[in-house]
Amino acid sequence: MTIAPHGGKLIDRQLSERERERRRSEEKDLLKIRPFIDQVYDAEKIGTGAYSPLEGFMGREAVETVLSQGRLPGGLPWSMPILLAPNGPENLSVVGKLKEGDEAALLDAEGRFFALLHVEEKFHVDHKAFAQGAYGTIDPQHPNVADIFASGETALGGRIDLVDRLVLPTGAEELTPREARAEFEKRGWKRVSAYQCRNPPHTAHEYLQRLTLEREDVDGLFIHPVVGRLKKGDYRPDVIMDSYRQLVEHYYSPDRVMLAAFSIAMRYAGPKAALFLAIVRQNFGCSSYIVGRDQAGVGKYYDPFACHRIFDEFPLGIQPLRYGEGFFCRRCGWMASRRTCSHPASDHVDTSQTRIRKALSEGQPLPSEILRPEVQAILSQPNVTLG
Repeated sequence: MTIAPHGGKLIDRQLSERERERRRSEEKDLLKIRPFIDQVYDAEKIGTGAYSPLEGFMGREAVETVLSQGRLPGGLPWSMPILLAPNGPENLSVVGKLKEGDEAALLDAEGRFFALLHVEEKFHVDHKAFAQGAYGTIDPQHPNVADIFASGETALGGRIDLVDRLVLPTGAEELTPREARAEFEKRGWKRVSAYQCRNPPHTAHEYLQRLTLEREDVDGLFIHPVVGRLKKGDYRPDVIMDSYRQLVEHYYSPDRVMLAAFSIAMRYAGPKAALFLAIVRQNFGCSSYIVGRDQAGVGKYYDPFACHRIFDEFPLGIQPLRYGEGFFCRRCGWMASRRTCSHPASDHVDTSQTRIRKALSEGQPLPSEILRPEVQAILSQPNVTLG
């Protein structure tokens, strides 16, 4: 038996085939909203239970409680607000017509009706207060803050029904929480550790994964890259998944490691995002969660180790596995830390993604000492990052 979902119940807002057909037949009579892609992903994840215990987009009270207390109104830890605030002339016209008790069709990026919104609340969003509460800054240079200021000022709260799963480039590699839990059970894994990532793997990532696999209280490792909408300069989703497939297939035991894609927008909220991403992985059935240095950080907005401390303030059902900063030591010939290596700093090699991206942008050779050759070959191809 894997761990219980956050809040004790795995939500499933996916309609039966009969209900799907009925709702599709009603589409022509519904007002239609085409949300920003981030909210399209969120609606699907609400529907499949990845965001349990949420059953829909948050109302005013939930948003305010999450921003001020880091908890849902009932007291359950929850660090990131899940908001639907459509923008654009067509959306704003529809929002203006909607009232509490109405239903609206949510359209995906291709204009397909994929989810039904039950409008339970309409409320004003203060962009500055929202950005400050969620990301600790109102600086428009922060990628998520820029998105907030580009969103609408009226939010719609209410339950959603998932009519159809999204059509995603990762296809069958996307799993719902129920599907992941079923696969863990099939493999005999009771204690699963989750690894959150948004970049191709290098030795620092592999180091944390291998340390985790050595633990007696871990039956399997679930590598779960975020491959939804990222920011400029991030690696393309197919590059991330291809790189991890190479690592898993060539360097890991197939009965100990499982790879699946996770299409959501990345929240660069440092500690708050780390907590949110751990909650989500608990819903997928993971009992522990790897937390490295500066997880979900961007720029210099967050203390690199605040993502460790937040789990003390908000204990969860999922256990954080906290790891400090490592480096590649030329004399050791592998990853090390200040606890295990006494060699001088001149022997230590920077393992940051910044170094790899710099080499890519300047057309320089990639650092082979921190990249597996199969991954290096993928990253050596043209246009591996988002423009």
